[in-house]
Amino acid sequence: MTNTALALSADESTLSRNEQLTRDFFKAWEAADANSILAFFAEDAVYHNIPYKPVSGREKIEKAVKGFLKTGENMSFELCKLVVAGDTVVTERVDGWTHKGQHKTLPVLGLLEFNEAGKISGWREYFDVKTFEGS
Repeated sequence: MTNTALALSADESTLSRNEQLTRDFFKAWEAADANSILAFFAEDAVYHNIPYKPVSGREKIEKAVKGFLKTGENMSFELCKLVVAGDTVVTERVDGWTHKGQHKTLPVLGLLEFNEAGKISGWREYFDVKTFEGS
């Protein structure tokens, strides 16, 4: 992960908290720790890989997270840019993983929205579906 970050508006403590939560969230993915990943989400969170249907609620998000962890190993998240704007964090990154012995990468633009308790209330991912499905 890189250290590139830009903070916009809001108070410094909220900006700092949301940046750190975002970095910790992706570290939990790299550790393939489903329980740690799920602990970041609010009960009513919505996760949306934009080419696909959104997933609502932590229980359904748990199923999606565990599915991703089963199909990919050695996950990595290279944060190219990280912008914090109040309760929203935008990440430009390159995700990596190993699937059936082959290393794959995917450029992604993601948005994490945090509630007042510091939990993820919304997570949207934008990427080229053809690149993902062909990888």
